[in-house]
Amino acid sequence: MNESFARKRLFTETHRRRPHTGTARPRLLGGQALAAAQRLSRSTMQPRVLGYIQFVADMLCIGLTGMLAHSLVTDTMLGQMQSVGAAWMGALIVSFLTKLLGGYGFRRMRSLRKGLVVGLISLVGGLALTLVALGWAGLPITTLQEWGLYWTLAAGGLMSLSRVAMRARVHHLVRAGILEHRIVLVGGGADIEPLIREIDRERGRGRRMCGFFDERRDPRSPAMLAGYHKTGDVDDLVEFARLAKIDTVIIAIPGASQARIRELLARLFVLPVDIRVTEGTEIPDYSRKKRSKIGPIGLIEIYKRPIGGFAAVEKRIFDLFFASLAIVLLSPVMLITAIAIKLDSPGPVLFRQKRHGYNNKPIAVLKFRSMYTDLCDPTAVKAVRKGDARVTKVGRFIRRASIDEFPQFFNVIMGDLSMVGPRPHATAARTGDIVYDQIEQAYSARHKVKPGVTGWAQVKGWRGEMNSMEKITQRIEHDLYYIEHWSLWLDLKIVMMTPVSLVTTKNAY
Repeated sequence: MNESFARKRLFTETHRRRPHTGTARPRLLGGQALAAAQRLSRSTMQPRVLGYIQFVADMLCIGLTGMLAHSLVTDTMLGQMQSVGAAWMGALIVSFLTKLLGGYGFRRMRSLRKGLVVGLISLVGGLALTLVALGWAGLPITTLQEWGLYWTLAAGGLMSLSRVAMRARVHHLVRAGILEHRIVLVGGGADIEPLIREIDRERGRGRRMCGFFDERRDPRSPAMLAGYHKTGDVDDLVEFARLAKIDTVIIAIPGASQARIRELLARLFVLPVDIRVTEGTEIPDYSRKKRSKIGPIGLIEIYKRPIGGFAAVEKRIFDLFFASLAIVLLSPVMLITAIAIKLDSPGPVLFRQKRHGYNNKPIAVLKFRSMYTDLCDPTAVKAVRKGDARVTKVGRFIRRASIDEFPQFFNVIMGDLSMVGPRPHATAARTGDIVYDQIEQAYSARHKVKPGVTGWAQVKGWRGEMNSMEKITQRIEHDLYYIEHWSLWLDLKIVMMTPVSLVTTKNAY
């Protein structure tokens, strides 16, 4: 019996590996886990979508009631176009004030009382600012008071009704499973039972427990906890999360060593999900250490879900605008560079290099050729060093000034790169005899967002030659910081800082 079991296990492990490469092949889930994953395969709605809907609803409520209220004022001083402009200016001010106060966040929309309070405070404050501005423009106080009274009453009534409707809609979407935050746990035994119960208790707030995974097969990890069956081990979790639409993975293994946590994270980093651990766990140095809670249970955020949803649309618009602007402004420099390369050495002007792209997909990155044609290294096995004989005279200058990277703006237009993001490393890039992705286990997390022409690591001085493990680790640390703290403002800040960093950085050859 033991021999039969051993053969079966060996057969399973062998056939879970692809021939020749030895990489893992997709694992077949058990029937119960597969059925659960299929039930969760439908995408959920992101709460931010409802926030945008509420934002538009507020704009319409305030803008339309502003025009209506102006028509009721007995002594109007504004023309038709002026009154329309003033009404929509007020709508914009109130809506942005509501956003600053968190009125379009899921917690505010979920609570009718809090939503109404924030909305009405923003309405009164925003309309007061609008009317004060119109008073400075010369409108009489009596007219503004009458207009402001009608406007506040009408807009306040409509905004209140819209929030009542939104609260009802949120409640319906949560009950239907369309608006929910899906969570799975790594761990087992009595230690995770309180966490399971807390997640179940917050089901009405949109949280959903979707299963727990544990590799132990002994009495310490029973097959059923708090009404949930064990769904499988960590390998099963990876396949489960690829089929189901999971939002967060929580590692709940009290007392686990940092080595054990690192080993688990190395297997889970391939998933585009939030990864957290329970407080008290030994966490790796590269973790972000941001705290959150589910009920009284504290969690530490290790990795945040990559940019997605409407944020991805915003970032794409940002990329197209700034890449197009850069191409127009820098076209004379690129033309002069192309001529100089042709005059300096024989060969093509452009050089294509295979690099890691989004989700580890190889992409062909464009660069101005900076090396002699017969010495070019498309795989970047040998990093360029100071005084490298492979680099041409023109190449030394354009590499030092990063002019060789300018053609990558066309990669941005094509969608292979973003303006800002982790810099794409060559597929065989090395530090000494070690491939980059073997140095830091968090390396794969960089590939869950689109790589960029510039990035947070570059403007912070980690640009150019990466000739030590410490430099690679620092670059990855900065890339992970960028992924977690991404915003359009941060992208704009990095774009503005990039020209300064090109002048001050000294380790680019």
